[in-house]
Amino acid sequence: MHRFYGLSRGKIKTAVLMLIFFLFFSMVPEEVQAAAHTDQKHRQVIIVICDYLTIDDINRTELSNINGFFSKGSIALLNTNTAGGRNRQNIAATISAGKVALSPTAEPLVFGPRETIKGEDPAVLFTARTGFVPEKGNLIVLDIPSIRLANKSAEGGAQPGALADALHNKGLKTAAIGNADTPSEFITNRSMAMIAMDSKGIIDLGNVSEEVLYYDPLDPIGYRTDYSKLEEIFLELQPQTDMVVIDPGDLVRLEKKRNQLSEEVYDQERENILREYDGFFSFLMENTDLSSSIIIAVTTTAADGNYTNNRFFGLIGVRGEGIEEGLLTSPTTRQTGIITLTDIAPSIASYLQAPFFSTSGRDWDIVPEENNLYIMQNIQERTVFTSYLRPIMVKAYVFIHLLVIAGILFFMFFDPHKACYLISLPLALLAVPLAWLLISLLPITDVWLYTVLFVVVAIALVLLSLLLARNRNIDQLIILCMATVFGILLDTVTGGYLQKYAVLSYDPMGGARYYGIGNEYMGVLLGASIVGISLFVQRLQNRASLQYLLTGITFISVLIVLGSPWWGSNFGGFTASLIAFIFTYIRLLRIRIEPRNIIIVIAVIGLLCSGIFVLDYMRPVELRSHFGQFAATIHESGFSAIKEVVVRKISMNYKLIKSTIWTRVLLSSLLALGILFYRPVGIFKCLLAKNPAIAAGFSGSVLGAFMALLFNDSGIVAAATAIIFPSATLFYLVLREQAMSPCKPES
Repeated sequence: MHRFYGLSRGKIKTAVLMLIFFLFFSMVPEEVQAAAHTDQKHRQVIIVICDYLTIDDINRTELSNINGFFSKGSIALLNTNTAGGRNRQNIAATISAGKVALSPTAEPLVFGPRETIKGEDPAVLFTARTGFVPEKGNLIVLDIPSIRLANKSAEGGAQPGALADALHNKGLKTAAIGNADTPSEFITNRSMAMIAMDSKGIIDLGNVSEEVLYYDPLDPIGYRTDYSKLEEIFLELQPQTDMVVIDPGDLVRLEKKRNQLSEEVYDQERENILREYDGFFSFLMENTDLSSSIIIAVTTTAADGNYTNNRFFGLIGVRGEGIEEGLLTSPTTRQTGIITLTDIAPSIASYLQAPFFSTSGRDWDIVPEENNLYIMQNIQERTVFTSYLRPIMVKAYVFIHLLVIAGILFFMFFDPHKACYLISLPLALLAVPLAWLLISLLPITDVWLYTVLFVVVAIALVLLSLLLARNRNIDQLIILCMATVFGILLDTVTGGYLQKYAVLSYDPMGGARYYGIGNEYMGVLLGASIVGISLFVQRLQNRASLQYLLTGITFISVLIVLGSPWWGSNFGGFTASLIAFIFTYIRLLRIRIEPRNIIIVIAVIGLLCSGIFVLDYMRPVELRSHFGQFAATIHESGFSAIKEVVVRKISMNYKLIKSTIWTRVLLSSLLALGILFYRPVGIFKCLLAKNPAIAAGFSGSVLGAFMALLFNDSGIVAAATAIIFPSATLFYLVLREQAMSPCKPES
């Protein structure tokens, strides 16, 4: 029987399958169905460029919409480092690439439909230059060939437009609205539109022409944004696009005219512009569905007046879906309240669910915090203060270091008896790095108060070391060295809070490092640990087992903290310390170094260094440190990535050797130690002969300093700070030896 109640077998099967599908779908929980529906809704990212907006502006309660946007959203300070200068065009190129990039032209030429350039059609010129034919309604970046060429030859090989490429691959569209043009001076300023361009130099939709401006001859800045027109264009494009970049531009125009205006007129015009910005934020919040969109407000350029304080931080605030009141952070910085330009593209792509890979930027995270504006302002004040103080204090320390060395050598040559009065000065040099670390416990932003307290802490450390010393020859040295080692290690494993605000540490505004142990304290840690342990071994020369145990524990602890991606994250420092520690340990144990042992040591070093890379590479992408990311880059790019890093290290060290003040510390210390080998006659040789463990520590720390020079980007800095401890220690010991029981001079 081929039919059943008039139905064919095929129709019966179809009906059964449909029934099964219906029953299965009806059993799916409503929450899952709602989530599936949510994933399919139209998400949108709106980026508002608010250059020259400051923390003081957003803290003003009378600007209720701006203040509410930032205070009720997630905010952060923004490191604006690029592959070139910190200007708008390089910043826009960097955001669009998700990697530090640059735009070689002073102002990239961006045009839309109905515009001309010197009577010619920009679209025709674009096709002639690139070979791509833009579609109707597209905006084009005429300078894209030179932008791509400049980044291809630059370090890192960034690709501006990578963000829009990722969105286009998912079928999403971008748009750009507004500009900072000053047409009366025939100047275009449309850099920020590049955030929305793809690697071909094409933006899907938008309007960056003079149509969004109005002119008033009586107005101090002439041209201003026509907000009614801007809003009209936005409402028209909103349903058609997935990422919109809006540049109101008025604050930029005002800053360019600043030198032409009186202070009173400037202040009044700035107030007027801020109120217009405030009204525009109100419009955006009212006309955006924040359950399926996010609004990102970005200040990429600080107000000119702030540059006198080295305030290079920008600002970023985010409101919308999944955003709560708090501070932004990212694996790039590992600092609450600080992210980078390169974090913006991965975060946008992640929200729009478009696959995007960046070797430097990561998705941001949110740390819930009440009163986020106050916390962010405090972070900025302390970071800016430390950055301002750093060159002053470091130069003073270097000057005093050179003065102490010169003074000791002078008196040792011409008046040895008076040299004894300088014996406490080397101890003070040793106390300074720890004093800088400890004073970071206090939230001080006053220069004179900081200076006085710093001097007090340094003197207290010296006096405490003398008070606790039982053996007056070396105990005070051991106390200062090991207290410094313990302080750095403890701070690092507990989050590095002190190093974030220490003068002798990394600068988040500079952007070379944001977490872990910087090269300055890495050098200090290397030198202090080797010198401290060698003094310990000399002190406990009759207790061999305890010597070896303490040496092993200290060296292993330092290596673990330095090399671990979640703590010190300093691969160069790990490698330099590993080589120096092995050498020192062999010398302390008096093991004969044979060719076979050298091969074994090299194999162990290679295995451990490779293990650090593999360990970090195997962690989740969002948790990797910079050398884990480097391992991923090697996996993708091969030898070229290694070559790029080697070239960067060499060029960086060459540049710093010529420019940094730390070069003087390294060279003067080595020169002074060289002089001690010969004058006073025999005293240095006699001292090292009587103290073989100290001699081993001296040679190991000097080796470590040179290894730090080789394996770190700013190796000259690490080498200089590493040499401070052995040089100051030996000067102290020589002075004490000469004062108490000098060896008989050689004839």
